[in-house]
Amino acid sequence: MDIRRIDLTPRSLKQRPWHNKHVKHVLPFAVILLPGLVLSLALVPASQAANTNSHKQQLTSFVERDLRKALLAAEDPAPAVPVVPVPAAAPVVTPLEPVVPAPAPPPATAPAVDSSSAAAWAAGPGVVCIRDHESGDDYSTDTGNGYYGAYQDSLSTWDASGGTGLPSDAPPAVQDQINYQIWLSGGWGQWGTAPGCGL
Repeated sequence: MDIRRIDLTPRSLKQRPWHNKHVKHVLPFAVILLPGLVLSLALVPASQAANTNSHKQQLTSFVERDLRKALLAAEDPAPAVPVVPVPAAAPVVTPLEPVVPAPAPPPATAPAVDSSSAAAWAAGPGVVCIRDHESGDDYSTDTGNGYYGAYQDSLSTWDASGGTGLPSDAPPAVQDQINYQIWLSGGWGQWGTAPGCGL
């Protein structure tokens, strides 16, 4: 009987371990790193012993320093405050007050004129001549040319001399009095007909 040997070991175990592709990649790193790891483990205890002494010295110096600080703080209750320079303050700019225009002066009031003096002035021959040439001596004249009344006053002159409303609507005594004031402040130049009347 032909007896053959039957191999029952799994196929994966029959191969040599370095033939496995995972082992092929890891093996070079293990060969390089393993001696360095062993060497570092051997040297660590010696370096730790040296470090332990330096750590003890550092710890002692820290404790001594903190103790010194505590003693100094107990002697001097006011701890030193570091002086921080304060930046220069920007100049304070105060806003300007709004400029309020001065109120307009009130219209010039005509000087108080004696009504009898104004009546005497209006009755003079030169003034009657002016009224005749200006308006035909008609106190209510309003021709629409911007001049009104017996003396043909403009509204600006009338208002500046204290008159109100239209000169042609004012009574004759008021027109005489206001025109007397105009004559007192400016002379005969107000009326263009004055030279023809000998004034």
